Amino acid sequence: MMCPNRHGGCYKTKFSLDLSGLIQDMEDWTQGYVSDVSYDYSFFPELAPINIAFNLLDSRFVPPSIENITYCELGCGQGFTTNVMAAANPQSQFWGIDFNPTHAAEAQRLADAANLKNIHFSDQSFAEFLAADTPKFDFITLHGVYSWISDENRRTLVDLLRQKLKFGGAVYVSYNTLPGWSAVMPLRELMVQYVGSTHDSSIQKVEKGLAFAEQLQTLKARYFQENPVVQHSLAEMQDDSRNYLAHEYFNGNWRPLYHFEVTKQLAEAKLTFATSADIDDQFHDFKLDQAQLNLLAETTDITLRQTIRDFLFNTRFRRDIYVKGLIKLPSLEQVELLSNFRFALIVDPEDIEYEIDLVGRPIKLDEKIYQPLIAALAERPQTLRELMKQPYLTKLDFASILQALKILITNYSAVPALPEEGEEERKESVTRFNTAVLKRARFGADTQILASPTTGSGIDVSRSEQLLLLASMRQGDPVQFIWNILQVQGERLIKDGKPLETSEANQIELKEQIEQFEKTSLPLLKRLGLV
Repeated sequence: MMCPNRHGGCYKTKFSLDLSGLIQDMEDWTQGYVSDVSYDYSFFPELAPINIAFNLLDSRFVPPSIENITYCELGCGQGFTTNVMAAANPQSQFWGIDFNPTHAAEAQRLADAANLKNIHFSDQSFAEFLAADTPKFDFITLHGVYSWISDENRRTLVDLLRQKLKFGGAVYVSYNTLPGWSAVMPLRELMVQYVGSTHDSSIQKVEKGLAFAEQLQTLKARYFQENPVVQHSLAEMQDDSRNYLAHEYFNGNWRPLYHFEVTKQLAEAKLTFATSADIDDQFHDFKLDQAQLNLLAETTDITLRQTIRDFLFNTRFRRDIYVKGLIKLPSLEQVELLSNFRFALIVDPEDIEYEIDLVGRPIKLDEKIYQPLIAALAERPQTLRELMKQPYLTKLDFASILQALKILITNYSAVPALPEEGEEERKESVTRFNTAVLKRARFGADTQILASPTTGSGIDVSRSEQLLLLASMRQGDPVQFIWNILQVQGERLIKDGKPLETSEANQIELKEQIEQFEKTSLPLLKRLGLV
């Protein structure tokens, strides 16, 4: 990955030449990775131990325990996902590794503000962490990193997984995938080559690279004309965060990979591919015709089948789970374990629509199944076993209720949840963390997630809702408190697509939002243990 602030060049004195070399040596720690801009604050629910465990169990594989675990995220960025997990699972120990010291420092700052004692951040490289004295881990996760590093670092990473993961442990790995990136790869190479010799910051390189690509497209370069997907990708980039684009496209080492390549490499760490970390991945087969389904069914080699599937869908990004010592469960044992799994509703029941888009296909949910299911979950989180005893659900079999729950998960209406036991202990840690996040909301909207002791993960809570929660924790007029924050930052509320100009109009709208929040959102957040 490209070193963002090169200082090389021709100098007239030997002293200057030596200084240039010194600066270059100081920057070698980046190994080409963009380091002058921080990665976006991001939260990835797929990395949660509870979600990894559910996906494995749903695929009939034995998951690691989710109690008293050791967990490590490699390339954790700002560490927000790891911090959320640590707050929601205080009985476990978490490590976050990112060799950018700014990322590690920012992650530690939030952990300190929340007084989290079960999390450890480090700015070590993979090689340094490999040599470090740490426990072995039940879960190791890495989001996107695998395709953003050099071949040498990938080999080190495989050694790290082999030595640091417990047998029976799970690895979540996501990466840019071929063949989906095939058409867009030249666009990335074009932009990187165009800005590669400049001394600009990474953000400036992004802007110049995009502008040059737009210029070529305007000049009707045949590459763009004959690849509509590239035109679409370039248009999407214009709306993306520049920090994200710097890390996604402008690193020196950047290589999309085939599934079979990753599987072969991770086999050296004794890892076996288990399943996708996307629960909706199993529904994508609805898009295939019978001949395509037959081809997959006839392909007995699992790795080849996954690779063929990537060609059928032109897959661009994979989120996969590998296990060290993969064990297939008997069907009856799987049913017993899944029956004890708890599920929680994470939206207001009134907001759930019964005509939805499922992996690009419109479907209508059977209200005879979904209405009683949603009503039961709206009362409290429940296990699958408890749901099967609910009125109007007793006539349904196990598979039907599980399928309905998975569709609700795919539709972002429900999530797997932790056991009820230990929830009060978890809530103490969550309260400290969420308070720290709410206080940050006064200064910006970078952390729009709060931890939940119920789900063991994070829940989307917008900045406006966070400010409303923060106001409810204080004495005095909540409308004035929030309006003072917005006023200082030059912000205004938007109503009917237009900003409200006067102080009076903003405060009237704030009062209405508070009333609506207390009526709808607050009960849901309380049910999920966020407040």
